[in-house]
This record gives sequence, C-alpha cells and structure tokens, in this order.
Amino acid sequence: MKGELGGVMINYLTKFYTKYTSTISLNKNLLLSGSVGFIVSLLVAYVCTKYSIDEFATSTLTVLTGFISSKIIFVILFHLDNKEKYTKKLTGKLNIGILKQIVTKMIFADSIFDIINNVSRFFILLELLRIEYQPVQAAIIASVIASSFSYLAINLIVRRIHVFSSRKKYSKKIK
Repeated sequence: MKGELGGVMINYLTKFYTKYTSTISLNKNLLLSGSVGFIVSLLVAYVCTKYSIDEFATSTLTVLTGFISSKIIFVILFHLDNKEKYTKKLTGKLNIGILKQIVTKMIFADSIFDIINNVSRFFILLELLRIEYQPVQAAIIASVIASSFSYLAINLIVRRIHVFSSRKKYSKKIK
C-alpha cells in the first residue's frame, strides 16, 4: 500500500515539474537574483555608513546597486535556463525572432513585477512606520509582503502573456 502511494506521488510530482519547469525556473531565478541584490545593498549600506555619506546618498546608492545587481544576475540566470528556446539546435545560432519575443514579454512582466514590488513596499513601509513599527522591522515586513504580491503578479502575467510557450511551438519556429 505504501509503495503504491509513493509511486503515485512521485508520478504526480514528475508531471507537475515537467509541466511547470519554466515557471519554477523563473521563480528560482527571481529568488536568487533578489537575494544577491539584497546582500549587495546591505554591503553598500554598511560601507556608506562606515564612511558617513549622508542619508539620501546612502539610500540612493543602496537601492540602485541592489536593483542593478539583482537585474544583472536575473538576466544571466534567465539566459542560462532558457537559451535552448531561442538557439537553433543544429547551428547553435540565435533565432532573433524568438529571442526578441521572449525579451519583450519578459521586460513587460519584469517591469510590472518591479512596479508592484516598489510601490507596495513604499506604501506598506510608510503605513507601518506611521503605526510606530521599528524601521528595521517595518522594512522586513514590507519587503516580505511586497515580494509576495510581486511574485504572484509576475507568475500570473507570465502565464497570461505566454512567455513560456510549449516546446512544440518553439521547435517549429527554430527549424
């Protein structure tokens, strides 16, 4: 009885992973790049406070370096995970049409992700500070809630605009 249940579960998980591989990969890339951006921004904030740069400059430099580093890491990871979708199998050359299509859709989806994340984070943080949360606590809570909203949004958008079309569709275009 236990062996059958385990086999059914493994079969279900295999089918689920096969069906949603691209979405799982996208979320992995977003989490990894977001983590790198967070760590980089912490390091920059630490260095800035060590050398007594004013608060506005510290805040600006911290946000920009975190944002830029996370975007660079995301682009690299996304390319590594998806290059077979826009590379011709036989020649290894880029299929510019498919690459352009994927990049356009991902720029749109990522822009919505960033807008939702930054706007919701700002307003949640502002409200938490108004009700007298400590700044670090408020920043962490706002970050978690805003990230949850933006991850939900990008997953819905990516499915809606069909960023990850089926393999058959790409195969026809690449050949």
